[in-house]
Amino acid sequence: MNQILDYNPNKTPRGSSSGSDKIVRVFAIILAIFAICLLIAGAYGVYKNNVKPDIPTQAVSQAQISIEQKETVATVNVKHDKVIEKLIYNWDSEKETTIKGSGESVMTTDIPLFAGEHTLNVKVIDVDGNETTFEQKITSEAGEDKIYPVIKLDVTDEKKLRITATDETAMDFVTYRWNDEEEQRVDVSDDDKKIEFEIEILKGNNDLTIVAVDKNSNNTTEIKPFSGVTKPDIKITISADKTKADVYCFHENGIKEIKVKINDNPEQKVGLPEGETPKEATFTLELPQGNANISVTASSVDETETVATETVENEEQNNDVIDISVEKSQEDETKARMEINCEAGIKEIKLNLNDVDIPIKLSRTDAPNAQLDIPLAEGNNKMIVKVISVNGTEKEETKEIFR
Repeated sequence: MNQILDYNPNKTPRGSSSGSDKIVRVFAIILAIFAICLLIAGAYGVYKNNVKPDIPTQAVSQAQISIEQKETVATVNVKHDKVIEKLIYNWDSEKETTIKGSGESVMTTDIPLFAGEHTLNVKVIDVDGNETTFEQKITSEAGEDKIYPVIKLDVTDEKKLRITATDETAMDFVTYRWNDEEEQRVDVSDDDKKIEFEIEILKGNNDLTIVAVDKNSNNTTEIKPFSGVTKPDIKITISADKTKADVYCFHENGIKEIKVKINDNPEQKVGLPEGETPKEATFTLELPQGNANISVTASSVDETETVATETVENEEQNNDVIDISVEKSQEDETKARMEINCEAGIKEIKLNLNDVDIPIKLSRTDAPNAQLDIPLAEGNNKMIVKVISVNGTEKEETKEIFR
């Protein structure tokens, strides 16, 4: 009974499991070796396909380009061992111009010159797409004017605007206008390559339009906004007797300093309120006797300055003038009426009548005027009158009266 239960027809005999494992291992090793061989063969094939034999390359031939300068054109000559597809040129760095070839290996073309110094760039392309480049600087007084005028703007120390327009050939004129006001024109003068002038900057914010035109009608336009600053206003009023001067100064943003100078005296500052920047100031100057040269300088907080001058001719009154009048009397024809006026005062009168000295006595020696009747002889009477003022001034008068 037990023997029947232990019966198993598929039971493997002891020792057979170890042999089969060895066979599997050997077979796996063979497969691995085979796979490695396949990988090596594949890598070699890829390497062989990618590696190309060194084949000597032939150098690309270049076109021969030369430029010949003539009066108004530059002649470009091209020679090649291949057919020229096209020629491309441009002046300086401007737009290129293309000229197609005619199916030949030589080519000649004339390019108009521009006045001044410029660089001509040439590029030649053959049928294989190979390029040859060439450039040459050319200076010419003839030819077209291709450069536009240049405008330069500078604000001067006097707060004016200096406008300078230049051109490499010749300027013609410059126009300018503020905002929409009427246009002003300035023509070229001595220097035909430059126009320079100064204009006042308008107060506040304004737009300035400037147009510069050269002799070939090339024009440059510049529009620029300006915020104009103003100078102080100064008014000097001289009194009727010329002994005083009233000064008025004004600036819309404030006065920083006022200085005054009269004749050769040292310049002096006018006192302003401390810690303030007044917009206006009024003061009076005492003037010296004689001539006075007045100079008033006012500076604003905007760093603008105005200098006003005034000359006062205040000569001292000359009261030492002597007037002598000798005429035949209207009431009595046998006498002559002599009248003398001297504001300073008459000190002495000397009379010579027909070569005879006649003494004249005055009631007072400082009287400003005197009247005398002088008897006349028959015939011609020659009188010489000499008057001396109290200041020593003398005057002589000669008169002939016929009776």
